[in-house]
Amino acid sequence: MSTIKRSQSGFTLIELLVVLLITGLLAGLLLPGIVKAGAKAKQVQCINQLRQIGLATTMYADDNAGMIPRSTHSATAYGQLPWAYALAPYITGSALAPGDIQWTNLFNGLYRCPVDRRRNNNWSYGKNVYPELSAAETGGPTWPTLNSIPNPTGTVLFAEKLGGSMADHFMAHFWPDGGEPEVDRSRHGPTSNYCFCDGHIANQKFELTYDAGHGINRWNPDTAR
Repeated sequence: MSTIKRSQSGFTLIELLVVLLITGLLAGLLLPGIVKAGAKAKQVQCINQLRQIGLATTMYADDNAGMIPRSTHSATAYGQLPWAYALAPYITGSALAPGDIQWTNLFNGLYRCPVDRRRNNNWSYGKNVYPELSAAETGGPTWPTLNSIPNPTGTVLFAEKLGGSMADHFMAHFWPDGGEPEVDRSRHGPTSNYCFCDGHIANQKFELTYDAGHGINRWNPDTAR
């Protein structure tokens, strides 16, 4: 007759250790999948947020002779609201001002990528400055309206800002001269999300939007393909 005594619960120490071992192995197998699924869910949420921003931009343009809202780069000089404030009525249904609790909720909600956990004045998303440049800055053509963008499907309008940047825009016209792109290139793994002028969203590598060595510049409306 066996002399192994069971615990009050009916399990031997060895059996409990086996259960714990199996549980640990299962957790090790499942955890990467759970983490990956969580990251994918946040990526999709970010895509949906950018899609809403793109839709709000189209609605704004429809109400303003096709004009694309400006960023803080030039809005004040033209007596206009920066894009985030200009788009707020199309997102919340009412105009917002800094300090308004609804603005705070919008800034830390729709304007904040779920992967970006910062709670300060840094922006998760930024607007491409190219469409608001003057002829003096571009050396010729300008693209102030959505209809003036030669290839809206291929031209980036909004993207994800690099951590530490407190601006709401990308000075992309400086990049060909050696300026450092302020784009977060790997917020969602090796990729990030981009909103194009036609409103569609793409999750892709930065090099597919800008690669000087291969002549790719989908930020400049004149060269975007």
